[in-house]
Amino acid sequence: MTRNKISKTRNKSEEAIANQLRRAGIIFEYETEKIPYVLARHYLIDFKLYTPLGKVYIEYKGYLRPEDKCKLIAVRKQHPNMDLRIVFYEYKEKQIKWATKNGFKYAIGNIPEEWLLGL
Repeated sequence: MTRNKISKTRNKSEEAIANQLRRAGIIFEYETEKIPYVLARHYLIDFKLYTPLGKVYIEYKGYLRPEDKCKLIAVRKQHPNMDLRIVFYEYKEKQIKWATKNGFKYAIGNIPEEWLLGL
């Protein structure tokens, strides 16, 4: 493990701290360890459908903010058996790409008839 060797910090302030540590002869590492954490929150789903094939959860989104993306991914990760789908108010390429990339079923404008059956 190489210590005190930093190719680049994220900003000048962090670089100043790294330089201070070097001058002080302190052994350190920069951004070498990811520490997982979970925030305890509650997700209030927009619609819960009781279909012939089981429950389907629908989130209706006009605009998909970054915090919404984090929330949806966290809910999916912590509740892998939950059938969570998104209905977007209108077609926005960026939102569709995100939903597809993250494995969410999605629709535009209305809930598709097949979703009402749990399909």
